[in-house]
Amino acid sequence: MGDFFSKLKGIVGLLFLGFIIVMFVLSKCNKSDGSSSYKTTENGDLNNTFSEAKESTEEQRLLQEKQKLVSEGWEEKGMENGLMPSCYNFKPKSDKSIDNNLEINVGGGTDVVVKLMKMSSEKCIRYVFINSGSSYQIRNIPQGIYYLKIAYGKEWLSKVENNQCVGKFIRNPLYEKGEDIMDFTIKRTDDGYSIPSFRLSLDVVSSNLSNSFSSHNISENDFNN
Repeated sequence: MGDFFSKLKGIVGLLFLGFIIVMFVLSKCNKSDGSSSYKTTENGDLNNTFSEAKESTEEQRLLQEKQKLVSEGWEEKGMENGLMPSCYNFKPKSDKSIDNNLEINVGGGTDVVVKLMKMSSEKCIRYVFINSGSSYQIRNIPQGIYYLKIAYGKEWLSKVENNQCVGKFIRNPLYEKGEDIMDFTIKRTDDGYSIPSFRLSLDVVSSNLSNSFSSHNISENDFNN
């Protein structure tokens, strides 16, 4: 009988010790849960994080590229609609006796630089900057046949190389050569004559060119030549 009670007391003691151990472990777990700084991620959070990191990396790359270009002599100036500054050392040609114009409307997705090129000489006669969401008229264009070279983008930089001013966009650049021909030759009519004028709408939306004339991509060097 004594042996039975001794064994029973031993079993009870072991059970009590096990209970104490279990309670101790649970207590530690509760404390750990209550003080944890681990943050759970909801649906979509990882995508947002990766997207923000990608944008940050792209901005850093653009900033480094811009700083490098500035160190090489490229300049950024506040540009307003109209003729390029004196850096662009060409002589704009106009004929004030002809009341014609090329009206260019630019959407909100990009700034635009336009070179009006005379086909017979491959010379640029007008070189204009147009802000996004703006319009500009190139007026008093001499008679002749012309096409356009167009640069789209943001943050225009320029530099003089070999006595020629060259320019580029560093953010979302796109360069095009117009395939449509604009004939500004005065036409004789039964009533006298007619003076041709043209209107273009240009924009870049989601990296896709949207305009009212035919064109094809060219390089930055081809644009500056």
